[in-house]
Amino acid sequence: MFNRATTPTPPEQGKIWSLFADGASSSEGSGAGLRLVNPGGHEFTYAIKLDFKSTNNEVEYEAFLAGLRIAKKLGVKHLEARVDSMLIAGQINGNYDAKNDVMASYLSQAKDLICQFSSFKVVHIRRSENKSADALSKLG
Repeated sequence: MFNRATTPTPPEQGKIWSLFADGASSSEGSGAGLRLVNPGGHEFTYAIKLDFKSTNNEVEYEAFLAGLRIAKKLGVKHLEARVDSMLIAGQINGNYDAKNDVMASYLSQAKDLICQFSSFKVVHIRRSENKSADALSKLG
């Protein structure tokens, strides 16, 4: 769990939103797919087309950042992100270093956004657990 300098009080059960994010990059273009699920189970889905050339890791980060921004705009306070990108989960959790300037920039942007939540956790999930966000990323 990524926390600010002080550890926030754990959120009350039932107040945590879930974010599922995935990115897809191909010769035909790139897209991001997002599912935000509120504590009541209502889903907000997004398919975003990216209009620039990017690597798979960059597209994964673009999807993740878009999800964080949308969650903030919706007023989410407690968020658990579920991503199938081991790189993102590893970098956010401090297990992986950002090896180049581009990844360092994405990581910095993510940390800036994460600090705006009262509580945040990122979990690496299998690709099979992220099929909806994956399908949405391909629509974008």
